[in-house]
Amino acid sequence: MAMSATKCFVLVFGDPAQNGDTLESETYEAGDAYPKFEVRPGDFLLLYCTDGYPNRPRQIAGLGVAVTAEPRRITYRRIPLKDPILREQINGIFDPEDWKKMTQLGLTSRRAFEIKRESFERATSGQSITWP
Repeated sequence: MAMSATKCFVLVFGDPAQNGDTLESETYEAGDAYPKFEVRPGDFLLLYCTDGYPNRPRQIAGLGVAVTAEPRRITYRRIPLKDPILREQINGIFDPEDWKKMTQLGLTSRRAFEIKRESFERATSGQSITWP
């Protein structure tokens, strides 16, 4: 049986007081009104926080690797970044199609959207991580 290629996604986190999941929880769930996740175990994740996320607004605050993935629930292994990737930086890093996905979603939380591997690699190139 052939393995499917690893994909890359952005998980969008909002205010945990309203949405429940924190970056540190290593769990990401969607409600019934949100699209099903297409993430698979082993996929790479960028963990993005919206304006509503306390102390981490408008930034990619960490990386993740999907451990389990169901249509409405993902568990992942979180890898914190020493320095976040700010939204202003993302615009110059992401492929134009991937940047358009971010802006078209309105960046409401509870979203997982696929990005090109090249966008993921440019975003993570040279990043220092804080090993747990």
